[in-house]
Amino acid sequence: MKPTFLNGGTRPLLVSVICDRSPDQCIGSIRNSIFDGADGFLLQLETLDPANLNVPDLRRILAYACDKPVLTTNYRRGEFTDEDLVELSLVGLEAGVTMLDLMGDLYDPSPLELSRKPEAIDRQRRLIDRVHALGGEVLMSSHTWVPMTCEHAVEHAQALASRGADMVKIAMAGHSEDDALEAIRTTAVLKRELKVPYLYICMGQYGKLQRAIGPALGSALALCVPTYTAYSHREQPLLRATKAVLDNLDWGIARNEFLGTRHTPEPSE
Repeated sequence: MKPTFLNGGTRPLLVSVICDRSPDQCIGSIRNSIFDGADGFLLQLETLDPANLNVPDLRRILAYACDKPVLTTNYRRGEFTDEDLVELSLVGLEAGVTMLDLMGDLYDPSPLELSRKPEAIDRQRRLIDRVHALGGEVLMSSHTWVPMTCEHAVEHAQALASRGADMVKIAMAGHSEDDALEAIRTTAVLKRELKVPYLYICMGQYGKLQRAIGPALGSALALCVPTYTAYSHREQPLLRATKAVLDNLDWGIARNEFLGTRHTPEPSE
């Protein structure tokens, strides 16, 4: 059976972000990540040398992922059109990738990376159907780069989910402690409001705490780096540190949810 990121919400997955230039570097990062407890991998195609964006090289990398699922991103850069990005992502799917990250403004670059144009949305839906037909999973994402209120984020996430994605992701930015606290609240609220798994990320210095505890609040994935390099995201937490936090965080609810309080309601209450 092909590995999956859709584990039914049993627990958040520790995902190691692989952002190297060559296949051999990617393989080394994957091997190190497995020993640090990775449950899956995010392979950034936009960082990999374009000469290696082919089925044989990608299969060589994915062979080292063992039984763990692999997600790819392929964000805009240089001379690549959105159509180019899609075709290269599909190459990854042919090589054995589990899930594709598709931008929420694919085919229509838009503010907050969310297209509202019916024609672009229709193309996105048809692409998602195509990925599903090929046995793949879809994460639809937006990087807004601005602080977001809880209400705005919920509406944005629902718009992404409505296009047929299996999982949605919003990466916003925190510029203050208040922004970070709102992001923490939003992470928990999304669990009640969305019908699909999600990943909510607060980027920036004020987002570090939210990144650490987001999986405990409802985010399906924790994006981490095995080590900091010239190509890695400097604010993504280290894989081994995140695992230590989640392994030692008491976040389960007892069968009697009132334990530890002064009042336990009677059955009739």
